This record gives sequence, structure tokens and C-alpha cells, in this order.
Amino acid sequence: MNGPHLQLEVYPDAGTACRTAAQRLAQALAQGGTAALAGGNTPRPAYRMVAGMDLPRPTITLVPTDERCVPPDHPERNDRMLAETLGDRGYRLVRLPAELGPERGAREAEALVAPLLPFRVVLLGLGEDGHTASLFPDHPALEATGLVAPVRQAPKPPPERITLTLQALSQTETALLLVTGASKREALRRLLAGDDLPPRRLTVSTLTILADREAADMVEP
Repeated sequence: MNGPHLQLEVYPDAGTACRTAAQRLAQALAQGGTAALAGGNTPRPAYRMVAGMDLPRPTITLVPTDERCVPPDHPERNDRMLAETLGDRGYRLVRLPAELGPERGAREAEALVAPLLPFRVVLLGLGEDGHTASLFPDHPALEATGLVAPVRQAPKPPPERITLTLQALSQTETALLLVTGASKREALRRLLAGDDLPPRRLTVSTLTILADREAADMVEP
């Protein structure tokens, strides 16, 4: 299917891929702006590296690409992970109110996200099933209009979430996809082969994929 131009960059290991992601984030935010950042474990090292970089922190806003409908202090919250890895260093962190439930949380998050657009940079991840943010293959949220969508019956726990939509994530100057580990190999292969996975539905001109050798092994660019 049609979609963004996929620019694959392969690095020897996950640490190098994460270091490159951190450098790209820093380059994009050198003059301030807003970054939409993936949750999960894959980008944690990159965020820790960004935390040590010399950036104009008071002019930088961070927002999770998605959030789980769990209490604000829950260990699986993406905003909590961002706060822990980037630390209290003067960044503005926008918390998406997913604890209110999918529908109300998405409605209230819409008003928070709208003033942040366009993003300076979006850093996404890729799940083993090909999902990105909380946009899962064949899920109704892929067709959502607006900027933030409620997600029910997600195929991985927790089942209730809110997510930035394809429309919101596509409004960015720079789009990055960080993919590391052998468990992501099949999803990356499918994405590059043209399968209808959520990152293919972004309307950015170029999606730069930062992959380690384990994820990209035996992949034909």
C-alpha cells in the first residue's frame, strides 16, 4: 500500500540505535518545540541520554504518544516513565488524562494536544504485532478522526487506552521509528514489505526507521 517513504538505518546494536535516536531528538529540539514520545521499554535508554544533553529545556514540551487507562501513579503509565527517565529538568510534560477512561480521557486530551501541533518531532515504536502508539492493526482507532482516540479491547493489556491518532502523529517535521530486538524482526520485515501496518498509514513524507542489527537481520530494505 502507499504510505510514507521508509528510510531504514541499521545500527550494530540497540545501544547505538538508541544513541542515534537521542541525537535526532536533540537535533530536532535544539531550538525548542514539542516532541511526541513513545512509551514502553525500547526508548528508555534514548530518553536517559537526552536527559544529559544540553537543551533549552524550558522551551521544550513532551507528550506521550499514548496512555494506558490506569491510575496516574501506576507503574505502567507512559507519562510516569517519561518523568522518570527525563527527570525534573525543566521540560514541560503534558499528561494525558487516561485515568478518566477511554472516551472522557480522549475528549479532554484533545484540548491539551491541539495547541501543541505541529510537533517538532515524533518518536514511535513498533510492537511485535505491528502496532505503534496504541494504534493496533485492524483496530477501529485507526479510522478515528480528531487528534486523540479512545481505545477499547486493545489486543495487549491493559485493554483500555487513549492514543494520538494518525492525523495527530502525522503533523510533525520529523518522524522516527525506533525498532530494536529480535522479537520485532517479523513486524519490521512486514512493514518494509508493504503490509498494511499502522505506521504505513502515517501521512508524513518520510518515516526514518532506526533499527538494530537484531531487528533488521535478514530484512530486505
